[in-house]
Amino acid sequence: MSPKVHLVGKTNVTPSNIIFLKAEANYSEVFMLDGQRIILSKTLKQMETLFAPFGFYRPHKSFLINLEHVVSCSVHTDRLIELTNNFKAELSRRKKNDFMEIRSNKKVSHC
Repeated sequence: MSPKVHLVGKTNVTPSNIIFLKAEANYSEVFMLDGQRIILSKTLKQMETLFAPFGFYRPHKSFLINLEHVVSCSVHTDRLIELTNNFKAELSRRKKNDFMEIRSNKKVSHC
């Protein structure tokens, strides 16, 4: 059975069903595999601490992505990471080498 993470109210989610989280000021928007979006009154930094043990990575100050949902990436040209359901997350210049290291360690299989 997959572990659940308590997000808000009585909402528990399986981390593998989350594609990514996006920062919106002092809120975080959670993008689910089923198309659902959940708005949380927590910062992305708070969510990063919660989700890091489940294979999430922060490639940019505005994104926290689930590495299971990486479809492709272009780290050398436009620095975009394509995720499940055609979502795209930015990769900051300063995180590029770190992400390439993760990619070379086979934590990301589709890049």
